[in-house]
Amino acid sequence: MKLNLFILFILSLSGYSQTHTKSLSEKLSENMVQKHIEPFNNRDLDEFGNAFDNGVLVSRFPNDTMYFGRDKLKENYAHFFQKNKKSNVKVLNRMVLNNIVIDEELSTVNHATNRHVTIYKTGKEGIKSMTFINNAKTTSNPEAIVNKQLEAYNKRDIDAFVNTYSTDIKLYKFPNQLISEGQDAIKKQYGSMFAKTSDLNAEIVNRMVLGNKIIDKEKVTANGNIFYAIAIYEVKNEKIYRVTFIQ
Repeated sequence: MKLNLFILFILSLSGYSQTHTKSLSEKLSENMVQKHIEPFNNRDLDEFGNAFDNGVLVSRFPNDTMYFGRDKLKENYAHFFQKNKKSNVKVLNRMVLNNIVIDEELSTVNHATNRHVTIYKTGKEGIKSMTFINNAKTTSNPEAIVNKQLEAYNKRDIDAFVNTYSTDIKLYKFPNQLISEGQDAIKKQYGSMFAKTSDLNAEIVNRMVLGNKIIDKEKVTANGNIFYAIAIYEVKNEKIYRVTFIQ
């Protein structure tokens, strides 16, 4: 379902993890992200701010910049704490891949509760970027088409696979680098891969569902090798219209 697109770009997206056990860098990234949660819940602005890089970028998915810099972050959260007397965040689910941490979070502000996803990118000096994916209502079942895609991928059925995408499907490298566009490009690229990779298989190891978005971490087998990757699928009108790969 997910990393169908992954193997296609295996050479260019060299950051994908090939090990199931968390590496030292992944553990460090997870610890960096964890450092800001307790101070947020304790409303300790200085300690909260110290978890972030001085040049941190804060944005909304996929590429809507909100602001830059630790000083601006602290200014905004000082206003948030002043405006809202109660605030708390709890991590419901977490994916880690290299220096990327994706948290599904339950936030409570005053008496309102909201579920959302945050993508954190870490560096030597702390959290380098924080990207929010907000929840949204949907009348469809986005998991159904993504699961159908995975089934076609594992069967190497190129026609069924391509049919799960919209005609104007776009594939991106996070946050917003276009790497492929249109069904014809997918059919050409994946058709060749399906024909040459007899052991091709993708298995979901973790999933987050947020409105019309499906976020999957997948284990992919190809030519005797095992890889891990994360993809964000966006669904509209029962078709996948955008996929963003995170390395």
